Amino acid sequence: MIKAAALYIVIIVSLLIAVISASLLTIAFYYRLQVQKKIRMDKLMINMESGTAILLSEGFDTYNEEVFLDLYGDQKDSLILNKTRWGVFDLQTLKAFELKDTLKRSFISGNTFKDQGAIYLADEDRPLSVSGSTQITGNGELPKAGLKQAYVDGRPYEGKELVKGNIKPSGRALPALNDEVLKKIISYLEQVDGTPFNIKDSVSNSFFNKELIYKLASDQDISSVKIQGKIILVSDTTIKISSSTILEDVQVYARAIVIESGFKGSCQLFARDSIIIGRDCDFRYPSFAGIFKPDSSQIQAKVSLDSASHFSGILLGHEPQRTELQTLISLGKNTLVNGEVYAGYIKVERSVKVNGKVYANRFIMQTPSTLYENYLIDITLNRKLLSKYYLSSPIFKGNKSEQKILKWLN
Repeated sequence: MIKAAALYIVIIVSLLIAVISASLLTIAFYYRLQVQKKIRMDKLMINMESGTAILLSEGFDTYNEEVFLDLYGDQKDSLILNKTRWGVFDLQTLKAFELKDTLKRSFISGNTFKDQGAIYLADEDRPLSVSGSTQITGNGELPKAGLKQAYVDGRPYEGKELVKGNIKPSGRALPALNDEVLKKIISYLEQVDGTPFNIKDSVSNSFFNKELIYKLASDQDISSVKIQGKIILVSDTTIKISSSTILEDVQVYARAIVIESGFKGSCQLFARDSIIIGRDCDFRYPSFAGIFKPDSSQIQAKVSLDSASHFSGILLGHEPQRTELQTLISLGKNTLVNGEVYAGYIKVERSVKVNGKVYANRFIMQTPSTLYENYLIDITLNRKLLSKYYLSSPIFKGNKSEQKILKWLN
């Protein structure tokens, strides 16, 4: 005879079995969902790498237009690629998606810098003279008049080799720049509308968004703010940036730009007349400072880097037609440049160091007693000390080398 209590035990056991079974089924269901999602995410990561390779490939030259790709033609592996100019570099964004799963990335790219040259001096039928502790390490493109030792202030050239590298003849002018990149830059230096700049603390904009353009008033300075991301600052007159300002990946366009001593940041500066950078500034890679002199200008446009400042990136001066008042880049005492310097005239003071390459029509050196042309006195130009990971800009027309990722963005 079975007791009535046994029925309750059977019911309880049945309920426990049902709960456990349901739990196992639920766990199996969600496990299967997570496994499927993991497979999709792994597939999307592979597609992201494929998309990155396509963007960096030589054959991908579509700018300012979204390109939709179905990698395998099965309507499941979709990519959206976009390539635009961001100053003198290329900005790449891509999205890979399947169903509701999406991965995206953005980065700035540059061209591999295979040039082993330390100096390019245009041939104006005059030699380059070196004196004191000057060191040129790397190949040189120099005038046919050659390279010679010189006595300056009673000091001879102290080295054994004039150039530690190969020498070949230079041309009569500086290497050409990329017209398409120049056109984009000049369009921002001309009249551009934007939102009035009234940032009091900080502003950031993702590189997946449309760029934010802020226009400064004629008497407005930038001080004690943090500006980061896909942001462009423009002005019709002069922009003054204090050392308390933090700029990262930002572009600045104005007639003239003044950077206060002690500034630290990473940005791209573009001006018509002048860029004045104070003492003890530190521009992190990849930075750019360039002047783009208009045809109508009657002044000598210049970039000035004051003493003890460090600049990692590109310093550049451009004018459409060569004039008597050529663009000038001035490097103060004990300045250090890691990258490239390009201008009609490059003025240097003692103890200047450039790890990379300089391009000039003429060098100028001022001592307390004399102004020298095409003299290098106590100057160090060293191509070998430039990082092997340094990437150049497509603004240099002759740079047709492979593109690589320069900096990951958001």
